Amino acid sequence: MLTKLVLKRTLAVLLLLPYGLQAGQAQPAARTPYQLIEHLGVEVRDILDKDVTSKTPEGAERAVADQIAALIRGAEGHLSLTAPDSQGRTPLMLAVSGAHLPVVQALLTDPSVRLQINVPDADGVTAWMLANFAPALTLVSCQPGSLTLDRFQLLPPYLRRVSHLLKDKAATLSGIINALEAAGAEVKPDDAKQAWLARCPNASAELRAALADGRLMPTLVNHAIRRQMAFNKAVLENAQDVPAKPPDDMKFLGISSPDRHARREPELLQVHQMNCVWMEKPQMGKLNWRGMALFTAKAATRAGVVEAVDIELMPTNKPAPPPFVVAHFSRSIVRALAEYKCEGDHIFEQEFQFVID
Repeated sequence: MLTKLVLKRTLAVLLLLPYGLQAGQAQPAARTPYQLIEHLGVEVRDILDKDVTSKTPEGAERAVADQIAALIRGAEGHLSLTAPDSQGRTPLMLAVSGAHLPVVQALLTDPSVRLQINVPDADGVTAWMLANFAPALTLVSCQPGSLTLDRFQLLPPYLRRVSHLLKDKAATLSGIINALEAAGAEVKPDDAKQAWLARCPNASAELRAALADGRLMPTLVNHAIRRQMAFNKAVLENAQDVPAKPPDDMKFLGISSPDRHARREPELLQVHQMNCVWMEKPQMGKLNWRGMALFTAKAATRAGVVEAVDIELMPTNKPAPPPFVVAHFSRSIVRALAEYKCEGDHIFEQEFQFVID
């Protein structure tokens, strides 16, 4: 469905949105463990986004853990407990990615989950490796280009989750690793490092050197926190020292390193294939320009938060808009995506067409 947002005077924005992905969309009466965990990410984000709420992330996690425990009591070994998605990721992997310790613990009470604990996803990553990636805390280590004025707009919901997880000094992360190891997870630190480096080709040379001798999870967490704090301080003290945007050749989701063979291209969904409970429209502001610009955005969402995006101006734009227009629209897209609340860990593509006449 093509929706049209009319702003001041003759300014119009054409935003390609799928039918039915609106706030308050009805949910299925019964959900699989995978679906429960996907929705949990959005619920936790909603809780952390609100200043006053009667719910807590821990309460939301316990509620999902209780539902999964009830399923195990009534149907031990049910196929939905270990069913992989199209990328080979199981409910256990999704719970680990979201740092949902009570859900991980509930899943591990099932014998079939423990039996398959070392089965990797399509990228060769096991649940134990993913736990050591600590994705809920280490985004800026994997994607240092996020720490720029253009891309920092995506980080507030991620940082609220970081702040929440650090209240227990990252005990949730170590608790997940301990639970996996107690259930029989194989400990393969060297394999985990190589898998993380393949997943994060933009990692800095400094971090790569630190990983050569250090343990993966604490090295990543300490590096991410240190880099984030330095960025925050620079913004407050002298924003001119902060990079305005990532390097032009940096790809957040594509494979831009020489190690293309080390990992496969990620599965790309269209936005209408996603379950997004909220999708924001770009807010334009003033622009002294007339014409049409069509962009394609490839975005990665995890636990209800869009964490990274590559934006490309499509070659159909003739004449091509000047660089300041491209930058203006790109920032509008980033601000809109920062408000998206989409379930699960996915990469999706969406077109944005802007028309000013």
